[in-house]
Amino acid sequence: MGFTSRVVLAADRDGAYSHVGILKRIDGKWCVIHAVPGEPDYQGDKDRVKVDAVETFFSRTRAANGAVMRVKKAPEQARRAAERALALARAGVLFDHDYDLTDTAQMYCTELIEFVYKKGGIDLSEGRLSKINIPLFNGDYLLPCDIAQSGKLCLIYKF
Repeated sequence: MGFTSRVVLAADRDGAYSHVGILKRIDGKWCVIHAVPGEPDYQGDKDRVKVDAVETFFSRTRAANGAVMRVKKAPEQARRAAERALALARAGVLFDHDYDLTDTAQMYCTELIEFVYKKGGIDLSEGRLSKINIPLFNGDYLLPCDIAQSGKLCLIYKF
């Protein structure tokens, strides 16, 4: 619902989503691990990979629409991808404001998801990148639609 989301949606002609994360059950509760700017948990909190309750991630103040997708025929690889994402959140990996896919020291949302799945041998983007030419962003970026269009995913729920 924020400014960055509006920029992503304006640039992403084929997509309905401005953000992605990965679900993981932690202490019996479903959580979403995601890299996000502008959603601090406390004063002085840096933009980073973080863990939010699924209700927070999909709250009406943050999400106008959403979907839950699952990787087809790869439950163990998906579980390991979620574990890798949680490890990155616990390590305090910062948000990548340069949106640079060649450097994984910092990550943006789609970069995080692509990275944790590729480590397990699943290329969700299947090589797709979106060409963007708008003020402040000019180049090839991995957008939510580049992942959502994956033939390796099946839709579970959509609102």
